[in-house]
This record gives sequence, C-alpha cells and structure tokens, in this order.
Amino acid sequence: MVQLSSFIVALVAATAAYAVPSPPIPRAAFTLANGQAAQALNQQFASLTASSPCTAGQNACVGGQFAQCSNGAFAVTACAGGLQCVALPLVNSPGTSVTCDTQADAIARIAATGAQGGLTG
Repeated sequence: MVQLSSFIVALVAATAAYAVPSPPIPRAAFTLANGQAAQALNQQFASLTASSPCTAGQNACVGGQFAQCSNGAFAVTACAGGLQCVALPLVNSPGTSVTCDTQADAIARIAATGAQGGLTG
C-alpha cells in the first residue's frame, strides 16, 4: 500500500512537471471595436467646451476634466492630481467608459485592444 501511494505521488509530480501551458485567450470580437470607439470619443472630446450642446446625462471630457450634461450644458469636475479625463474601452462587453486615468494607462488600455494611434487614433 505504501509503495502504491508513493507511486501515485511520483506520477502526479511528474505529470505536473510536464504540464503544457494553455494557449492565450483570444480577444473578444468586440475588443478592437471598443478601442477604436474610445479613440473616436477622445478625438471628439478635444473640441468640446463647457458650453457645447449636449444631451441630459451625457458624460464627456472637457479640457481634460470629467463633464456631465446638465440643463443642456456640461458641468465640469476636475480629475484628481495627475489624472485626466479619457474614454476607455470596456474589457468584458461592447462599449466605452468615460473616467479619469493617467495618460500612460489610457494609452496602454487602448493599445491592448489592438487599436493603433494612441488616445485619438
């Protein structure tokens, strides 16, 4: 019985030592589109001002600050130190989000989707 247990332990250890890593997880079908959509939004945000027309509840970036539409105009809120407002691609579903982030992280997140050209394409 002890020999059988020793054999099983050795067999499990040997199998684990030769385990093959799983292949990389493929990108979701929407990943690239999300990156490109974030780039398009960031490009649009570059021309917005606090008085730009908007739709109630719309989020955007105005002058690098987070903005939300209220009564037909953007109410602007500054991002915390070292952060700027950007559109980012969602990871687990189609779409984008508007948030405060570092420029380096935003560029990396967009690049991870396969989109080229940085924040604005």
